Formats: sequence, C-alpha cells, structure tokens
Amino acid sequence: MEKIDKDKWKKFKQEHTQKLKLEEYKLVCDLHSRYFSHKYYEPCLSCGGNIQKFKGWIADIDNIYD
Repeated sequence: MEKIDKDKWKKFKQEHTQKLKLEEYKLVCDLHSRYFSHKYYEPCLSCGGNIQKFKGWIADIDNIYD
C-alpha cells in the first residue's frame, strides 16, 4: 500500500465512528477498487446484504494495511 493511502487509512481508523461519513465511504470504495483490481463501485448501504460486503471491504483493506 502506498504511503499516502496508508496515511489516509490510518486517519480513517482513528476517526471513524459508528456513522460513516460520505468522505469515509468514498475512501473505502476507492482504496478497495484500486488495491483489489475492480471497477470503482459504491454499494448501496441501505440494502441488506451490502453492509456485510462493505465491512468485508474494510477488513480487506485492514489486511493489506498491516
């Protein structure tokens, strides 16, 4: 992971609360699409199954951050 992305992720992990801000949502979508080689995609978080998918994306990014 590039340093600038690591810095953004570190800030996200320190500041993230229960309520996801739009900026944080877009960061997860951007980082996951770039580091896991898929088109940029914004899953609908008000749709049932996508919340778990999005949490999986956060875990994926955590794995490459460490």
